[in-house]
Amino acid sequence: MKRVYHALIVAAALGVAGPGLAANSEFNGAAEMARGDYAAAEKIIVKQRKMFANDADLIVNLATVYRKTNRADEARVLYQRLLKLPNEDLEMAGRQTTSHRVARDALATMDLLAAR
Repeated sequence: MKRVYHALIVAAALGVAGPGLAANSEFNGAAEMARGDYAAAEKIIVKQRKMFANDADLIVNLATVYRKTNRADEARVLYQRLLKLPNEDLEMAGRQTTSHRVARDALATMDLLAAR
């Protein structure tokens, strides 16, 4: 059975179809990201990824941190990695989606922005 993640949209990161921010937790950097403290969020996420390297929440949140801190290439690597992992259910702002859809949408948005 796939895990269901409670998440909310980071509208400012990518607009309506952007990646999600995993639900508020002291373990995934969500609270720090919501405050705009991306350095603190990154520290928490990197620490957690040492134990849970393939956790979709952590990958999405770290990719969002990278995008918000002008590290698109690093974010792209994480989204591509997410696509190689098993597809997981995500709940974002009350809507069901999957980790692969989040990654594909983020990569498509990044490609559009790069083409401008």
